[in-house]
Amino acid sequence: MPSPRRVPAGVGLVLAALGHAVGWPIPLGGSQAIADAMAAELRRRGGRIITGRHIGSLSELPRSRAVLLDVTPAGPLRIAGGALPVRYARRLRSYRYGGAVCKVDFALSGPVPWKANGCELAGTLHLVGTRREAMAIEREVAAGRHPERPYVLAVQPGVVDPTRAPAGRHTLYTYAHVPHGSPLDMGDAVTAQVDRFAPGFSELVLARHVIPAAGLPDHDINYVGGDIAGGGLSPWQTAMRPVPARDPYATPLAGVYLCSASTPPGPAVHGMCGLYAARQALRQRFGIPTDPLALVRAPSAGPVH
Repeated sequence: MPSPRRVPAGVGLVLAALGHAVGWPIPLGGSQAIADAMAAELRRRGGRIITGRHIGSLSELPRSRAVLLDVTPAGPLRIAGGALPVRYARRLRSYRYGGAVCKVDFALSGPVPWKANGCELAGTLHLVGTRREAMAIEREVAAGRHPERPYVLAVQPGVVDPTRAPAGRHTLYTYAHVPHGSPLDMGDAVTAQVDRFAPGFSELVLARHVIPAAGLPDHDINYVGGDIAGGGLSPWQTAMRPVPARDPYATPLAGVYLCSASTPPGPAVHGMCGLYAARQALRQRFGIPTDPLALVRAPSAGPVH
């Protein structure tokens, strides 16, 4: 776990780095729309997608000139540990995972009754009191304790996307910051925290779905201990992830690259980790200096293996 004093600084650094000029985007139709669009473009260009297959070793992959692994450092240790140089494997093992989240989603009979004007128009809200309270909460989490009033991030997609719920109904997606690997169901605490800023909220809840931090790896193996950021966000590890290296995407294995949120510039729905990893792979394995975005914009010339 990261140092308790570094966690708030890391969180603040990331929030500052990930600020958007026009707010935090919400995809129409749900996040699945992004994956569907990417999959459709890949297939249009001759690509093939295989799902439902657990890869236990790199040897299970077909022969190729480049392999991009969208995994945290635990991934290459699991599927290529024996082939990795001892020093590199040691660095991957020293990678620190950070605090976790407990996911709590709500189906509502009406809009959230926020006390503060303007909140009903916000797609994303951070539910916490003063700055001092936020810092204290993050220190509690870093110390392995569950605050009575958790730091809650809430998203109300219905503000811009009415298809997220049946007519007259609403949804609220939230998560609470919790210690790494926490098995606790934070549903009641999150409900109370929303009620604090929107009195009467609990009376609107039709259904609630909770995934504790310890259960998140069952949804995505990259969520180690419920850490959805792909690793701790201390200032050092935010800048030097996954290991200190001139090329953080390339591994010592020829043609094998990392492209997850555990690489620069870190977590968020921006795709830049994959973009930079693809740029390195294209240049080093295929001799293609063209920026990957230019290739995506160009007409398909067939698949590149």
